[in-house]
Amino acid sequence: MHRVGVRLAAGSLPAFTAGGEGGRAAPRHRAAFIVCLVLVAAATLLTASAAHAESPPPADPGAVVFAENCSGCHGAVGGGGFGPPLLTAGSSSLVSTMVEEGGIDMPPFAEALDPDEIRAVADHVAQKLAAPVTHSARAAEGGEIFRLYCSGCHGATGAGGALTVGGNAPPLRDFPPAEALAAMYYGRRNMPAFGRGTLDLRQQTAVALYVEVLADPPSPGGFGLGYVGPVSEGMVAGGALAVLILLAVWLAWKHRRAVVG
Repeated sequence: MHRVGVRLAAGSLPAFTAGGEGGRAAPRHRAAFIVCLVLVAAATLLTASAAHAESPPPADPGAVVFAENCSGCHGAVGGGGFGPPLLTAGSSSLVSTMVEEGGIDMPPFAEALDPDEIRAVADHVAQKLAAPVTHSARAAEGGEIFRLYCSGCHGATGAGGALTVGGNAPPLRDFPPAEALAAMYYGRRNMPAFGRGTLDLRQQTAVALYVEVLADPPSPGGFGLGYVGPVSEGMVAGGALAVLILLAVWLAWKHRRAVVG
């Protein structure tokens, strides 16, 4: 049987013909090449998977905003420092209003942070830094506590009231609702600190949620009369009743004179 040899061209690789040992070597080289490709692809996939598994999760934007703007006063994890601890800040609505408007000792951040950053840091504080028990706080319970401990000075609707020695309890609508949390923790002037033994964390949050309702009370209809409480509303009702009585007497008096005449 005639064997076809291997031809060499200048500057070229050997070309194996279809006969003899060269013909048997060509499939082996192709199989080895395919195996190498499979191994390289598998190694690439494994390396990519390992790199993805070891990469850290994306940073919480609220945590970043808190670290850059809030931790200097409230502590790295909201434990307090120059500012009060954030354990009772269990509602993002309370936190976002405070961040946006500021409080007595806290500057407003409405110009420094955009709305998305304010929302992110509020959610971070409420969900990650506040005590979990505060998430079950409700404004209805806060109303009961407010009427028991706070309405004597601030009024039933938080409109403020007169104190002794010429002092006045300020109207709560002049401050963000979360300022009530700081006031209960520190106390203010003649106001004692309720957050250090009198009220627990959930109760403090409930009071702040009720103050939030007082800041924008739902209207039952009719004239709100400034929502300053039952005294003013009672005076208006009493005046209206007096006018109705006088009108009834006047109408009856005219009728009596006509009968007599």
